[in-house]
Amino acid sequence: MALVAPDGTWLRVNHSVCDMTGYSDAELLKLRFQDITHPEDVDLDVENAEKMLCGETRTYCMEKRYLHRNGSVVWALLSVSLVRDGQAKPLFFISQIQDITARKESEEKLARANDEIKRLQRGLLKLCAWTKRIEVDGRWVSIEEFLSRHLQLKLTHGMSEEAVRLFGKKPQL
Repeated sequence: MALVAPDGTWLRVNHSVCDMTGYSDAELLKLRFQDITHPEDVDLDVENAEKMLCGETRTYCMEKRYLHRNGSVVWALLSVSLVRDGQAKPLFFISQIQDITARKESEEKLARANDEIKRLQRGLLKLCAWTKRIEVDGRWVSIEEFLSRHLQLKLTHGMSEEAVRLFGKKPQL
């Protein structure tokens, strides 16, 4: 949790915010949230705060990135509300900040794995075991034609060691 002034200055932060960002409370109180927000997320965060200040919205919630003191990126789920005085003058924002870095990293890994699966699927061959044909570019061709045309291989007739074990002696050609 944090209390933030309308200009973005940190007013109070709890220990969790310090742990999440790598800054001490004394260091954070000398900064504005804009100073440690990832450059790609600053504009949207400021825009949301401005909408609250002008009364357009009452709260906002967003996923954003903070820059940890060591330079690493910390993903956060930010929920913000605004406290006003009796004359409706903005006093401070109440910010609830949850570290969602592990979730975002898991989502990224899952997306990469999904992309890899799709890439591998595109490279898979469809094979009809009954007709001994392979689908190539939407057309079914014999295995022999596929090996010859696409892999520049020629079939030789013979029997594998496993087939000999299963079916008996090797046939004479």
